[in-house]
Amino acid sequence: MTQPIAAEETRDATSGPEADPDGLTEFALETLLSSPDGWRSFAREAAGRWPATPPLAIVFALVNASAQVEAIFSEGSPARTAAQHGFRVAGLISADLYAMETLGLKRARAADLVAYWRAHDDYFLTL
Repeated sequence: MTQPIAAEETRDATSGPEADPDGLTEFALETLLSSPDGWRSFAREAAGRWPATPPLAIVFALVNASAQVEAIFSEGSPARTAAQHGFRVAGLISADLYAMETLGLKRARAADLVAYWRAHDDYFLTL
């Protein structure tokens, strides 16, 4: 019987604070709350800032940030509207990942998501 081998941690240009999931969630919070339209640039900026991160980490960070905003701010607050937009953007990114899967495209890194946007659906590049 073979023994499982512990995975070795690898570091690349996105290791360190920028690769930290909490850092990505913090970025999502800052972006959502920065202005009424802050949510518009989140996907594009996050994918550009963390190109080696798994795209679902970006979705998770956005959902996490949106849920935190909903928990903190009361109904009627503009921040709650930003959270609703955050949930929608997370859903749309997830739909893009499904489309990439059905097309047989690579989707392991945020850079793959940007490549998909450039070739197939520029919504997030122009939002």
